[in-house]
Amino acid sequence: MFGFGSAPDDQEAANKAYCKAIEKWLDIHVKDGKFVTGDFPSIADFKVAPFFYAAIQPAMNVKVGFEPPARAVKYCEDFIAAVSASSFLQDAGGYSIKEYAASKEK
Repeated sequence: MFGFGSAPDDQEAANKAYCKAIEKWLDIHVKDGKFVTGDFPSIADFKVAPFFYAAIQPAMNVKVGFEPPARAVKYCEDFIAAVSASSFLQDAGGYSIKEYAASKEK
């Protein structure tokens, strides 16, 4: 959807595999608290949050039928609430992940 590669042959299977991968990452790394190390974001959270944030954009559902796990949505909400600098994910003069994804929704 973001234009970094070609579409998979079986989008539905790819969506399921991506959902499982997100859930597995969260199961392994986010055990106690909101983030990898508990209640405060670590470097691991800073690494993965933009990828999860891109996955939860409404355009992902509109364009490729991807329904993100509810836990990933909550994780992103928690990250944005905890990290003020994460505002760049939502608003960057048309260049944020949210703004770029919305431009692909049309």
